[in-house]
Amino acid sequence: MKVLIAAGGTGGHVNPALAVAGEIKKRHPEAEICFVGTPDRIESKIVPEAGFPLKTIEISGFKRSFSPDAIKANLKTVTRLLKSGGAVKKIINEFKPDVVVGFGGYVSGPVVRMAAKMGVPTAIHEQNAYPGITNKALAEKVDVVMLTAEEAKKHMNIKNKMVVTGLPVRGELLEADPV
Repeated sequence: MKVLIAAGGTGGHVNPALAVAGEIKKRHPEAEICFVGTPDRIESKIVPEAGFPLKTIEISGFKRSFSPDAIKANLKTVTRLLKSGGAVKKIINEFKPDVVVGFGGYVSGPVVRMAAKMGVPTAIHEQNAYPGITNKALAEKVDVVMLTAEEAKKHMNIKNKMVVTGLPVRGELLEADPV
């Protein structure tokens, strides 16, 4: 089994993704897991430290302002989005995943969208009761939408294919000695 995981930006996206990756490896030691993230956010440090390979793409989010700096940043984001498709397609073609799972953050958008377009089974996991922009946009395109909280269902733009899974927590945190 080959699993490609897209997660980035914050520990709130990356840590649940690492929890799932760890559980997959525990249950299926032969499984191959690869992450896609950005080269300059938290995932670039903690994913390799957890022992998983990380492929990176250049991606950023949109600024919700019309200031000159925000407009400049948004133009950069559009350029990165246009370039990311080719980079993501190359990663998918080289890794050949059986499934692609997005855990949120800007990086999940192009990775999960391209996988769905290429016919690879896809899923997303939303960690919050109020879904993030990327996951809301992907919900219609994926095969399964996993939610931490029942509350999130009413904020998604879909009627079915949602399952409440709870929030994945890394095993080492559950087993840590409370000092």
